[in-house]
Amino acid sequence: MFRFIPILFLVSNVVFANPQDENNIEQAAPLVTELPTFYSDFVEIIGLVTADEIVAILGEPAKKIDIRMKSSNDVIASTWYYHNLNTDDAGNYFPTTELDIIDGYVESVVFMNEVDENSNFEGNKYEVPKNNDKMI
Repeated sequence: MFRFIPILFLVSNVVFANPQDENNIEQAAPLVTELPTFYSDFVEIIGLVTADEIVAILGEPAKKIDIRMKSSNDVIASTWYYHNLNTDDAGNYFPTTELDIIDGYVESVVFMNEVDENSNFEGNKYEVPKNNDKMI
């Protein structure tokens, strides 16, 4: 009789186990669901979201330039351009906002006034705080 107890424990673990379906695992809600238009607020927040989240919030950029490795053709960095996305201190929209993306996160933002992505003008460039630089 006592010989069957360990077997019952083993069988009960198999019979009553709840298998975890990988598809049912809930993904965490995104940290940011919208981006501010005021330029300084935008710079503070944009470093928290991934490139995929940016596309989900803002849509595809007006223009996208990928920088690729010659050896593998892997994308190592991208420059994205959005139009009329951010406002200055007076509430006027910058014609073009440039996002420089490395490793899936924005590294710097350039607000271009009176120019567009085809110009050779640098604009007002802001370094984006890194995720680990922020207190969350």
